[in-house]
Amino acid sequence: MGSTMMLNGQDPTTETSTRLNHYFQVDSERQAFIHNILEKVEADAKKINELELDLEDQRKSRIKYQAEANSLETEVQRLARQLEKDSFVVVLIDGDGAKFADEFLRDPVAGAEKVAMKLKQAVRENLRDTGAGQDDIPILVRVYANLNDLSKSLRLSRIIDYDEDMRLFAERFTNSRADFDFVNVGKGKENADSKIRRMLNHYYRNIQCKKIFLAGCCHDNGYLHDLRDYTGPGEDRIVLLETTPAEPAFKSLGFPILRFDDVFRSEPLGNETKHSILPMMPTLRSPVQVNSMPGPIARPTQPIQRPSAATMPDQRRSSTPIPTSSTPISAAASSPIQSSSTPDQSTAQLPRASSVISSGNGGTSISYATAGGVNDLQNVTVKAPKPKKQPKVIFYNGDNYRIDPPTQHPPRTPAQATYQAKFQSIKPSVFCNDHYLKGRCKWGISCDKTHDAELTGPELAIHRYKARTSLCPAGPYCVDYDCYLSHHCPRSPCTRGDMCPFYDTEKWGDLHLTKDQLQPTTRWTEGIDLPEHTNI
Repeated sequence: MGSTMMLNGQDPTTETSTRLNHYFQVDSERQAFIHNILEKVEADAKKINELELDLEDQRKSRIKYQAEANSLETEVQRLARQLEKDSFVVVLIDGDGAKFADEFLRDPVAGAEKVAMKLKQAVRENLRDTGAGQDDIPILVRVYANLNDLSKSLRLSRIIDYDEDMRLFAERFTNSRADFDFVNVGKGKENADSKIRRMLNHYYRNIQCKKIFLAGCCHDNGYLHDLRDYTGPGEDRIVLLETTPAEPAFKSLGFPILRFDDVFRSEPLGNETKHSILPMMPTLRSPVQVNSMPGPIARPTQPIQRPSAATMPDQRRSSTPIPTSSTPISAAASSPIQSSSTPDQSTAQLPRASSVISSGNGGTSISYATAGGVNDLQNVTVKAPKPKKQPKVIFYNGDNYRIDPPTQHPPRTPAQATYQAKFQSIKPSVFCNDHYLKGRCKWGISCDKTHDAELTGPELAIHRYKARTSLCPAGPYCVDYDCYLSHHCPRSPCTRGDMCPFYDTEKWGDLHLTKDQLQPTTRWTEGIDLPEHTNI
């Protein structure tokens, strides 16, 4: 039959071709899907391998670091035990400022042993009360003092009989305990202070030092600036031991302040001075009766006496002091002086012509024309009192720095050569500043400086100027009204640069004050207990 057969009205070849193409498409999609799956599996396997390597590395690192941490923790514990085992407490004493009680100093052999034991017990009790250390924690004691001057001061105050007693006391104190030392720093105003400052810094940096007791540092403001560097919240490692009354500024630092009155002397020595303002006592003058009307001068029948506590109030009101320079006596208006005799005796006298002359000592004399003649009259000389001495003052600026009065170099006169000749003649000794500039020396005949050389007025001015070129040990916080040293650079302008002793001081830094800093804002007057604020 030559014709193609038809199935269901369609060509079988076309249907087969369509189905074949459909199968090819499905196979292609399957191949692509399987290929993608294989690639993803391969990528995931690679990532898993990397993660396994990282995990192994982390595991090894963790084991390593854990071993190191355990080792370090063990070391820290060992060091903590070592620190606790070797911890200690130190007591630093400025022996020039803090003196042991008299009872111990008077018996240098047994007293040194007793005071060492009492000091250790007092520190131990404080540690026990505050829970700052174990009962067996070592206590180191370091006393720094100028032994020569300290011995002399104690001897002059009649605490000890001989200078050698203090040296024996220091030796016995050092040998009383292995951890106790009494160190003689020798001559020098700053030797003990510098030792205390250096050792304070040394022990403060040492973490094994649990507590530092400071004695003899509160009686003046010398250590105030240094201690401010150690202030901070919760800072209780430093404890201040008050011997003589502490300056108020130390209480503002926040350190605990204790007293060991059974160990240290609580009052300054008799030959020591401390800044105190005492009211001036009024000067009593002998009252002299004055008549308001002109009249004769009569001889007193009894001597004029000073007023006493028994003087009646009406008697005091009727008396008038001797005229002073503020109320001069003149011939034109002079008031005759009445005696304490009866009125009849006074009115029986005849007036005499009088004149006023100046006496040789600066007083005032009333000379009468008739003297020792009839009517039993006599000359009466009234001496005006010396002018009242001006009180001494100290000026401070806004920073509470003491301001010195200006000074000038003495003029070039022959006194320069004579002063230098006298200065050379007393070598190796020097002129005693207290004797020549204050008029008194607390050491008296025991002073090792020269007192017997005679200085003229111009030579004394040269010596005073030389003293003004030296820095006062108390610096700008000096409170001595008689201080003859300088408290800031006296040169204006200063051309000495870093060679100037006021350039970079250890305690107060640069003491070259500006023009504004040289303006005083507060004035303290000797005898007055409150300052006066001024803008002079």
